Amino acid sequence: MLLISAKEFERKYKDFERLDFANRPHTFHGFWSYKLRVEKQNGHLLDNKNINETLARLGPILKIWKWHRPYKFEHCFEPLKKSVRSISDSYAKIRNFSLMEFDKAPVKDLERIWNALGSVKPEESSGQYGELVMTITKPLMFLCGQTLAFDSVVRENMPSFNLTGFKNTRWEFSLWIDVMTKLQTYLNSNAELVSSFRRISAEKYGTEAMIPYGQFLDLCYWTESKDGNSKSRNAVIEEEKKTSILEEIKQQKEFGNLIDLLNTLKKSGKISADEWRDYSKQWNDHPQDRDRLTERLNHLK
Repeated sequence: MLLISAKEFERKYKDFERLDFANRPHTFHGFWSYKLRVEKQNGHLLDNKNINETLARLGPILKIWKWHRPYKFEHCFEPLKKSVRSISDSYAKIRNFSLMEFDKAPVKDLERIWNALGSVKPEESSGQYGELVMTITKPLMFLCGQTLAFDSVVRENMPSFNLTGFKNTRWEFSLWIDVMTKLQTYLNSNAELVSSFRRISAEKYGTEAMIPYGQFLDLCYWTESKDGNSKSRNAVIEEEKKTSILEEIKQQKEFGNLIDLLNTLKKSGKISADEWRDYSKQWNDHPQDRDRLTERLNHLK
């Protein structure tokens, strides 16, 4: 049981709003207001007319929200832009389904979106179990508003519904569907909380027709509890900083190994000086292809 009261939500919304507005103009409030303006008309965020502006608005917010951790933002956002462009048709089919009616959304299109957004970080080429959940859910929370971002703070602070793997950083599509369905059931049985969501949406966004149910739930677990029982955001941020430092050390070591390999190939005449520079640039510009590049160079030895 989520045990979120309407009063608790409204208090936490004020806390979140203060933090969100500190990042003006790159705020969830600003992005959601933009979405409402676009989609109250005949278009949508990812159609040909609006997709460039949507991506231009989405990028700075995701960077502020540290969506790219533990990698450099530019290395992740370029693949994300391509993935977002590829899901325009599926987005158009699912965008009008709220969390209250999530089970009616077309599963094939949800899965297509999940797979497209799940492959944008370098680590995703390694064949590990599942996808880095926040890689998918954080952009989708902005675009649709119905999923939670499910970052480490939220996963730690909210109940796991007795679902195996809920606290993990990597999720299968089926786990996300199960969690979203549980949330749908909860909302549909909590009229008081939903009424509060509607009131805040009307007050802040001027409509009850398109409510960001997922983001409202997310902020309930992202902002700290009054009683101090939730995991501190500062503690999580410190943990993630350590992870980022370790990842940077790992990448520096891998780059050093690459330079040694390139020098060996150059000395043996297997590659030219220009090829040495090209391979080095490829390694830096395309982190998702580093394993394949290193394997190809090893075959030249």
